[in-house]
Formats: sequence, structure tokens, C-alpha cells
Amino acid sequence: MIALLRRNIKIYFANFPGVVMSCLGALISFVIYVTFLQKSLQDTWSAVPHITKILDLLVIAGIVAVAGITISFQALGQLVKDRESRIADDLKLTGIPTYQQYLAYAFTGSLVSWMMQLVVFLIMATYFAVVDGITFPGDIALPLLGWTALGAVAATLLNMVVVLFIHSATTFSRTTAIIGAAAGFAVATYLPYGNLTAHAKTLVKLFPSSYEATSLRRLLLHGQLPAGQKAHLLSFLGARLQIHHYQLTQLDNAVLLLAVILALALIIVLLSAVVGRKRND
Repeated sequence: MIALLRRNIKIYFANFPGVVMSCLGALISFVIYVTFLQKSLQDTWSAVPHITKILDLLVIAGIVAVAGITISFQALGQLVKDRESRIADDLKLTGIPTYQQYLAYAFTGSLVSWMMQLVVFLIMATYFAVVDGITFPGDIALPLLGWTALGAVAATLLNMVVVLFIHSATTFSRTTAIIGAAAGFAVATYLPYGNLTAHAKTLVKLFPSSYEATSLRRLLLHGQLPAGQKAHLLSFLGARLQIHHYQLTQLDNAVLLLAVILALALIIVLLSAVVGRKRND
């Protein structure tokens, strides 16, 4: 399993143009924001103090979460290639159980997603530090590493469930485009959470990466919101979610992500058992 994990990681990073394109794909929303939306949003929210900094931090949190989704899905493309080229069948000869093979791909996707989320964060943080003078306190480093790691694993496992039903590179490519377009809406990045309809808010809460995005927003916005508007802005900007009138804390978000990770891991193990039986028939 470790050998397969190393092999997958080497294959992913050996394709340097592909790595760059994965990063650029996640940063498209960032470019659109800076080029077309930033000034308009600043004018609309001009009554809120320090709105430039608040909007910049919101964009960073949302796009980092989107990167976790899209990049992990792209990293799982190696599984589709191996199945289509019948390399997955050759792996049976190694004696590695099917569930361990799938977990190796999932670990690869999680590690790649986590690393690239940090790269995306550093790129945006550097830009806003230079252009808008934003600074980041040192005490956010460990929580940032933790939330992006949890988000990477949750997003990868959810993507893995989808990828297990994809058997051709053509279908995978089309699905990648759909996920890339939908990811930003799924975690309320393109529109403020407060502007969404009740049904849309419910859909947002169904995606595990939304809890990563929410936690990152609250982490980055800590101490940045005006005291008189803090409670309202936390909810409106999607930095605090509510389920059945209960306001979720950061600990609640972490527990939910861990529960989703365990549930998805169990689903993948069960699906691998089904696939393993079909291979042996």
C-alpha cells in the first residue's frame, strides 16, 4: 500500500504542467475577484469598516476550500487511468487488498489536496499583503494546517465515492469540469451565504467542505469584524452555520468533518468489497 501511495504521488508531481494547471484552475476565481468583482463589492459594502480586508479574507477562505475539492478530484484521476489501462487488474497480482488500493489513492488525493491548498493560500495571502497591506497573525498557522488537512481528507473521500463509478477518462474529464464549476457554489464562495435561498443554504450544509470554508472564514475574520455587526456578519458571510437553530462552533465543525470522514471511509471500504468480488468472479 505504501509503495502504491509513493508511486501515485510521484506520478502526480512528475507532471509539472498538470500540477501548475491544477493550481491555476483553483485560482481562476481569485483572478475573477481581483479583476472584476473586488471594486464593485467594496462599493456595495462601503458602510462596513475595513471592508477591503474582510472581503479579501473571505475570498481566501472560500477559494482554499474550493481548491481542496477540485485538486483532490484531479489527483484521483490516476485511479481512473489505472482502471482504464487495466493496471488496476495487474495490482491484484501484488496481493494488495482492493480496499487498501483504494485507500492508497485516497491518501494520495488527500496529501496533494492539502499541499496545494497551502500553496493557493500562500499565493493569495502574498498578493493581498502586497496590494492591500493585509497581515496575518502567527497564531493562525496551526489551525490553518488543521482545517485544511481535515477539509482535504473529507473532500477527497467524497470525491473518491464519485470516482469509483467513473470508468473512462472521457467521463472523468467531463465530471471534472462540472465539479470545478459547482465547487464554488457548494461552499458559498461566489455568493455570500446570507444571500442564498433556504434550499441553497441546506445544500451548502450537505457538503463537508462547507465546514472547512466556514471554519477558515471564522479563523481569518477573528478580530476583524465591527463589534456592533459581528453576530450578523458572521452568519451572513458564512463564517458561522446554523443547524436547527443551533449555532455551530469550531469544535462542532471539526466533529462533523471527522464524522463525515469516518462514514465516507466506511462507504469506500464497502464499495471496494463489492468491486473485489466482481474482479474474482
